[in-house]
This record gives sequence, C-alpha cells and structure tokens, in this order.
Amino acid sequence: MNTCDANSEEERLTSSSCEDESSSLLPSEKSGKCKIYWYRWYICFVFAFLGLAQGAVWNTWSPIDDSAEVALGFTPEEITMLTNWGPITFIISMPFYMWLLDNKGLRPTVVSGAFLVALGTALRCLPLDVHILKYFIHAGQILNGISGCPVMAVPVLMSNVWFPPEQRITATGITTLFNYFGTGAAFIIGPLFVQQPSNNTRNISCSTHVTNFVSNNGSCQEVYALRSQIKHVMYMEFGVSAAIFISMFIFFPNKPPSPPSISASLDRLNLKEGLIALKSNARYWVVAVTSAMVLGTWGGWTGVMPLLFSPLGISQNTSDLMGFVTTLAGCAIGMVIGWLTDRLKGRMKLVLVILFTVCLLAFAYFVILANKWLKFPPFVAHEAEVWVVLVVLGIAMNAAVPLTMEMSADAAYPISEGTSASFVVWLMNVLSFVFLLGLNVSSNPLFANYILLACLVLAVPILAFGIKEVNQRLQLDKQVKDDESEISSTSYGSVDCNVNTKRMIAGATSEEVIA
Repeated sequence: MNTCDANSEEERLTSSSCEDESSSLLPSEKSGKCKIYWYRWYICFVFAFLGLAQGAVWNTWSPIDDSAEVALGFTPEEITMLTNWGPITFIISMPFYMWLLDNKGLRPTVVSGAFLVALGTALRCLPLDVHILKYFIHAGQILNGISGCPVMAVPVLMSNVWFPPEQRITATGITTLFNYFGTGAAFIIGPLFVQQPSNNTRNISCSTHVTNFVSNNGSCQEVYALRSQIKHVMYMEFGVSAAIFISMFIFFPNKPPSPPSISASLDRLNLKEGLIALKSNARYWVVAVTSAMVLGTWGGWTGVMPLLFSPLGISQNTSDLMGFVTTLAGCAIGMVIGWLTDRLKGRMKLVLVILFTVCLLAFAYFVILANKWLKFPPFVAHEAEVWVVLVVLGIAMNAAVPLTMEMSADAAYPISEGTSASFVVWLMNVLSFVFLLGLNVSSNPLFANYILLACLVLAVPILAFGIKEVNQRLQLDKQVKDDESEISSTSYGSVDCNVNTKRMIAGATSEEVIA
C-alpha cells in the first residue's frame, strides 16, 4: 500500500500526494497543467437558458391573473398558490438535491431538473376539461418549483468545475441571473400573448372544454379566445423547456477531462462532513446570514410590490413594467459587474459591501418617498423618482447575487461549493417565506418596507466589519501558480486524495474553516 510521508501539514498541501509513478496528477497526467475547454461556454449558456425557462414558467400566472381567472376559473387565492408552490417545494426538496449534487455530481442533478421543467410544462398542455386541467397545472408548478433547487444551487459548483479563477464570477453571474431574467421576462411574455379580459366575461358560464371555440354568446367566444391564448403560451414554454432538456440529455458532462484550476482539482468534504464543518465556520455564517437577510427579504418584497406602490398612485400594469425593466437592467449590468469583479482579483467583499450600501441608501430614499415624511423635491413621490430608485435597487441587488454565492464558497472552502451554495439559497427562500408570512401580522402593507430597511441597516456593518476579505480558492491557485508547484493525487475527484482536504482543515485556524 502506498503511503505519503510529509513532515508538516504545510508540506502535505504543497507536495505530491504520493511518490508512486502510477498515481495520476490532478490537472493532467502527463503535463501537470490545468486545462480549459471551449465548450465550457456551451455548458454555461445551456444551463443559463434552463434557469431562464424555469423562472419564466414559475412566474407564468401572476402577470395574466385576470385572464386566467376568467378563462380557466382560477380564484385569486389559487393564482397566489400557483406562485407559492415555488418557494414551498424548494424548501422541502433542497436537502435531497444537496445529497444528489454531492454524491452524483452535476449531470444527474442538472438533467433531472431540466426533465422536471419539461414534464411540468407538458402536464399543463394536456387537452382536458378546465376543471381537471387546473389540477395538472398545479402539478406542473410543483414540478417546476422542485427544479428550482438545481437551478439555484448549481451555478457556483459549475463555474468552479468548468471555469478558471479569472472567469468564475462571470460564469456564476450568467447562470444565476438568467433565472431572474426569466422571472422578469414573464411580465412581458404573458401580457404580450394573452389579452386582458373585458368586464362582460366575468361571472358567466361557458363550456369547460379548453378546445371549445364555438358559441353564439360573444362573452363565451372571448373566454374561448383567452383559453386559446393561454394554451399557446403554455405550448411555447413546453417547446423551449423540452429543447433544453434534450440538449442537456445529449451533452452535459459531469466534469471536464482535466480541471481548470488547482483549487478545482482538490477534493472537497462530503455532504455530512461539510455540514458539520459549516456549524463552526464563522466567516461563512456572516456571508450566508447577511446575504439571506437582504436578498431573501428583497425577493419577498418584490412579490408584494404592486400592493406597496398602490398608495403612490402607481397602477398594477405600470408596476409590472417596472418589475420587468428593473430585472432586465439588474441582470444585464449585474453580469457586467461580475465580469469587472473577476478583473479585481480578491475584492469580492469590497464590491459586495458597496452594492449593499447603495441598496441601503436607495431604499432609505424610497421609504421617505412612500411615507411622505418630507414635502419638498426630490422627496415628493412621483413616478419618475420611483423608477430611478427601482432601477438602482434592481442593479445592485441582482449584481450582489453571484458575488454572495462565490463569496460563500470561498468562506466555506474546502467544503463543496454545492453544499455551501445550496444552504445559502435555501436560507434565502426560508427568510423570503417568513417575510411574506410576517406581512400577515401587520395590517399596514408599508410594514414590508421597514423590514427590508432594517435588514439592510444590519447587513452592511456586519459584512463590512465582521470578516476579512475571503478568497481562499484564489489564494491557493495564485500560490501554486507563483511557486510553479504541482499537486498530485490518486485520482481526480475521488475520495483517495481526501488527505489533502483533511490536513487543510487540521491546520486551519478557528477563523478560517473549522474551530
């Protein structure tokens, strides 16, 4: 049996795992070099489009709620439930996907998620009577909600497995923010293909068969037309989702033949060990809790945005347009900020603190507008001021998402990126759900503003002064590159080289990985 002799913990990290010639080098067996592959961008964008489709399907019904009530017989409570299936199923299903990602890798996790989106959209297209189809629509939304687990948890691990250090944040930004873009795009897709119902179509009795278009009653003809338009949207979403699933099923490898960096080649702790290590990792908790406080609450706040804008004289249609433009601008500029952060090596915390500070100032201004505390310009609420505040908030909040994912992965290293990111997004969804439940306690809808403002006030100083800059993976890659050293193990990605990971933990300080 081969044994590895190292005189110190530091030597174990920087030296070869074993002297045996049969052991394989992590980056490349012959050259000892890391390698990147051009088709990493295919992997990145096909996953990004999966996120876009999942977000659009999740938000199908809210933008066309009036039409869905008239055409399919949904009640307002049922429309709300169709949307709520997303966070509910996410919270319940995430532990399973954490296990699947840790034990089976990227391909089974991602392809199963794509299959769930395709299957969920297929169920909504069945030619059934309306009163039966409604249950299949609920089932489709449940399946789509479950698929949100890999869509939100995988980006950080995928960028680490496929991309070099100088492209990680860019890749994470693309794969993360496309999901948000899909949610925003639904505000345009639905109203673009489905017309608003007239008052004559409400409270009338028409045939419940989806494909029944023949009637002498003009109101029923309009109902049938609405059903046809909604079906066309569902057919389109199914076609896109099915194409994405087929593409992934044909080609979506678990990992590249050779890793893109030294840090990517090192083994990570398994799920059980990783969760135990996270319990005492103070730096990770600072990043996770502050990020979940801000981004989770923001997600809940955007869900009740039309209600909050009503006292300001802003209509629901205008509110929907604001949501779309805010999401679009946030995703586009957020990806640019991610690219710039890749250029500013080791400055993720600084950029994230700046983004949260911008959010704090912009939202404090919005609270002043909403409460009408000041009566002189520019603190008098007009539509223009609200537009500016929302766009600024959308840019800063969306740009912060990939940074929090990457920063949490660095704070948790050598715990798996899948484990660290999964717990962060799970915590975001839990806090978002708790935020929405908390709104039922107060009869004043403006209470939502105070909660988000309080989260921002707490998060900025905690993140700014609670931890130092976190870039452990980048430091490792830079150190190995500067020293021109090679790290070897018995096999890439196997548990046989766990000795490196365990020695890293044993030599870490309580401020770093584990106490």
